[in-house]
Amino acid sequence: MDLTRREFVGGGALALATGSAALARSSTPFATDSDEHNPADFTFVHLTDMHVTPKRRGDQGYRACIESVRDLEPRPALALMGGDLAFDGLYNPKADFDEQIRLYREISDGLGIPHYPCIGNHDVLGWSSRRKCPADDPELGKRMIMDRLQWQWERPYYSFDHGGWHFAVLDSIHPKQFDHGPGYEPRIGREQLEWLAYDLGAAGDRPKVVMTHIAAFCNRGQLGGDPHRKAMDGNMVLWDTAALRDVLERHSVKALLQGHSHDVEEYRYNDVWYITSAAVSGAWWAGSWTGSLPGYTVFRCHSDELTWTCRQFAWTEHLEPEDVLERRKIAEQQAAARERAEKLSRERSGAPTPG
Repeated sequence: MDLTRREFVGGGALALATGSAALARSSTPFATDSDEHNPADFTFVHLTDMHVTPKRRGDQGYRACIESVRDLEPRPALALMGGDLAFDGLYNPKADFDEQIRLYREISDGLGIPHYPCIGNHDVLGWSSRRKCPADDPELGKRMIMDRLQWQWERPYYSFDHGGWHFAVLDSIHPKQFDHGPGYEPRIGREQLEWLAYDLGAAGDRPKVVMTHIAAFCNRGQLGGDPHRKAMDGNMVLWDTAALRDVLERHSVKALLQGHSHDVEEYRYNDVWYITSAAVSGAWWAGSWTGSLPGYTVFRCHSDELTWTCRQFAWTEHLEPEDVLERRKIAEQQAAARERAEKLSRERSGAPTPG
C-alpha cells in the first residue's frame, strides 16, 4: 500500500504526487559505481527497526517484509538497513541475541540484492545496566554483531557509491562509561563527524544520502501533545544533532534517513530532508500502537532527484501469553480508533447537537 510521496529537485523545489508513478520503471539503465557524472535511474529501500526474533513470530513477519520487497517493480538496486536489526542485545541473554542475529542475516540474504547495515542501539551487546552478560565479555558492544554479520568495513560507519550517488552510513551509538559499566549515548561524535565531512567532500557534486539509526529530528513531545517532554530528550534525538546538520547542509546532502522512533516522520530544514521510515516490526511485532503499521520506504533516484513512497506489508500480530502491556496498548489503540470513527460520523452528519 502506498501512503505518501515527496520529491525535491536540486536546490529543493518541492512537488507532490501519489501512487505508482513514484516507482515507474525508467528506460535509463543503471549506471556503474564509477559513472559519477551521469546519475542513473534506480530505486532502493530503507528498512529499519526489524527487531528480528522468533518471539511473536517476528522472524515470520520479517520474511513477509522481505517477500514484499522482492515483489517490488522495478526491483530495488540495494537496501539500506537502518539499525535495530536484531530484537535486542542490551538486556537479552547473549544466546538469544546470537539467534536473533542469525535469523536476521539468514532472512535478509533472501533479498537477493546488496544490503548495507547500520548499527542500532539494540544491536549492541550488554551496553546497559540490565545486561545479561559479564561487563568484561570480549564481545561486549558492537563486536558481536559485526563479527556475526561478517562486517566488510573497518569501522561501524562507512560509505559507498552506486549509480552516480554517494551513500554514507553512520554509527549513532556512542560508547560511554557509566557507574554500572559500559553503556552508550545517542551521539555521532567528533571523530566520526570529521570523517563524514571529508567523506562527503571527496564525493564532490554527486548527490548524497546519509543514514543514521537515532534521529537528528524526532518530535515525540509534539506528536504526543506532551508539554513536559523535552525536544532534546535523553534517548530519541542525537545529542550532537546541530553539528551533524551543519555537515549535511554544507555538502548539500539530499536526505538523512532515520529510524529508532518506530513512527513515520518527515521534516525539511535548510534544504535537507530528514525522513524516518516506519519500523518493519511495527511495535516490536506486537501490533502498531507506536503509531505506524509495519512497513518500509521505497526511494527512487532519478538524475539528481530523490522521491519516496511509504509501503506496508500484510502482517497480523501474534502475541505471547506474557504480553500484558502489549494487549493493553492494542486495546487502547482500538478504542481510540473507534472514537475517531464515531466523531467523524457525527461531524459529517450535520451541525453539532446543542447542549
